[in-house]
Amino acid sequence: MARESIENPLRKIRVAKVTVNIATGKSGDPLEKAKKVLNQVTGRTPVTKRARRAVKDFGVRKGEPISALVTLRRDLAVSFLERALEAVGNKVHMSAFDDYGNVSFGIK
Repeated sequence: MARESIENPLRKIRVAKVTVNIATGKSGDPLEKAKKVLNQVTGRTPVTKRARRAVKDFGVRKGEPISALVTLRRDLAVSFLERALEAVGNKVHMSAFDDYGNVSFGIK
């Protein structure tokens, strides 16, 4: 028998979800531009996230919208991840991985 048929199917790598986030740190025009970019990149409507607490040094008030977020699942997540990895040359540095296998890499 071939090795592929013997190997446990639960050991295969699966993508559960891909979360795309742009944090602007302030509401208004920068946040609207971030939402537009997320919509163009993912094809989905982004959700606005609000500040959990006030940060006086940055001029952020509690409850103020400061970031936009899109969560992709299943086939959409895999296709977006393939496009994103292609944009960075299919290379991800080891420092992008955390202890739980989550990957966080920025596309600049």
